[in-house]
Amino acid sequence: MQEFFKLLAGAVELCHGLLMIVWGLGLPLLVWRRFARLRLAYIYFSLTFVLGSLLSSLLLGECVLTTVAHWLWQASGGHHEKVPFIVTFTNYVASIRPSTDSAVLIWKLAIGLYCVVGLWGWRGRSQPDELSPPRSAPHPTGGAAGPASRC
Repeated sequence: MQEFFKLLAGAVELCHGLLMIVWGLGLPLLVWRRFARLRLAYIYFSLTFVLGSLLSSLLLGECVLTTVAHWLWQASGGHHEKVPFIVTFTNYVASIRPSTDSAVLIWKLAIGLYCVVGLWGWRGRSQPDELSPPRSAPHPTGGAAGPASRC
């Protein structure tokens, strides 16, 4: 049973890391309007991701995925440090070991960047773009387009 909990803990940490990477790499989609459906999907994903992160930080003091991974590591009997996931992730990816305080500060700065980029991406929202439903164009003869205007 302990091996099962180790596997689950590793899976939670892997998913956590992948979610963070997708969130970070998708930031340009907030301002790049070429792929409207992908942009809209990313907007929903990123809002859910950031709100979940902020709420769990407020309620638990850390990300809910970090808390779940710690519980699973403890249930497996394995040793795991009580540090935010971003610390172990950064250590694994970049071979540097930030302190817990600096990792949390970097995460807050990343969320701040997300907010600035998001606001910049929405700056021209009063103008129609790909996310807005298409408006019906007037018929070239000046009347309404459609079968009724042909009579």
